[in-house]
Amino acid sequence: MKQLIEQIRNEAENNRSNLALLIGEMVRIRSYSGEAEDMQLYLRGKLEELGMETRLVKVEPDKLEKYKGFSYDGFSYDRRYSLIGLKKGKGGSGRSLILNGHVDVVPPGDTSCWIDDPLSGKYVNGRVYGRGALDMKGGLAAGIMAIKILEDFGYTNSGDLFFSSVCGEETGGCGAFAAVESGLSADGCIILEPTKLKICHIQSGCHTFKITVKGRSIHACMAYKGINVIDKFYILYDALKKMDRRRHERFSNRFYENPGNVAPFSVGTVAAGEWPSSVPDLLEAHGRMGIFPGETVEEMHREFEDTLRQAAETDSWLAENLPEIEWYEGLFEPAETDINSDLVKTLAASHQQILGRSVQYDAATYGSDMRIFNLYANIPTVLYGPGDVSLAHTVNEYIEIDQVLEAVCSIALMITNWCQ
Repeated sequence: MKQLIEQIRNEAENNRSNLALLIGEMVRIRSYSGEAEDMQLYLRGKLEELGMETRLVKVEPDKLEKYKGFSYDGFSYDRRYSLIGLKKGKGGSGRSLILNGHVDVVPPGDTSCWIDDPLSGKYVNGRVYGRGALDMKGGLAAGIMAIKILEDFGYTNSGDLFFSSVCGEETGGCGAFAAVESGLSADGCIILEPTKLKICHIQSGCHTFKITVKGRSIHACMAYKGINVIDKFYILYDALKKMDRRRHERFSNRFYENPGNVAPFSVGTVAAGEWPSSVPDLLEAHGRMGIFPGETVEEMHREFEDTLRQAAETDSWLAENLPEIEWYEGLFEPAETDINSDLVKTLAASHQQILGRSVQYDAATYGSDMRIFNLYANIPTVLYGPGDVSLAHTVNEYIEIDQVLEAVCSIALMITNWCQ
């Protein structure tokens, strides 16, 4: 074991510049939502260089409608593929493992706020910059490099080793659903999301909503005779904020860093009115509502809708003109893998053996593809990868190569411990 650990460490360090180059090349390939094809073809070439069998899985939404958690996300499916690579095991007692990650990235926002082109992929002072460097092309690169260094010194796996890069994670997980629908399955799955190399075995859920509120318009000079829909929405918004606090007060789980932010409620957009001097009579609010681990989607919906109705009944106008609620897109169910499972224990041991420190555990307040593999394919799944998620979806996104190298080492040893 000691010799193997030293081999992995040395090979990882020898590939430091190659790793930075790989991440930079991946960042420079556009892979915004709906644009997965070029990225997957690039990765396919990398996997085939490692002797892996590969196949592209086209996302066909009509085949995915049977999954409760699937929803159309509004982007074209013409160029959306998931990629599955397989290093076939030699047989024996080795267990099979999936290394998974998503290739889609969110838009860069105001590019004037970036110090460089959002897709520059520049390597400066130990960091690779660019949209997707952290979320999550750095993690994907770590998985590829872990496979490469094992291949370079002739490691042979007994159990099947899969590398799965999926599309559409940011908008609901169509790529992971397509991979599962195509038959992808294993004894365990590690999603290489940025967790600062903590094992994240619990994921909260969430669902996107639209609230529509109606009022009565009139000239602003006679505003008191109209029904200002913004005033009415505030009644509802205040009730939902109080509901959010109550829900968190009754939930407890030691793995969540902030007990008041486990499955948060948030309104993201509000639109009302058409003219500055008219009382607005229609409002639409869009947001996301969190789902606690152990809570069903239906239970969350019921509490949310009951809260809206009860708040509306306190106001004479709203009681007669009840707000409308629509749930759409972005359904991420909560999921959990037992902390005492073989997958978690083996990953924790691998982390400690090669990095020389005990692993920390964490819980995700965001949705991920973890729940697709866990709930729909019955595969024990955790999140574990390099980078700090607080840097995701923001300007000047970057990943630290030192931590990606640590991930490479830990994942490589995990492969040998799990697939032996």
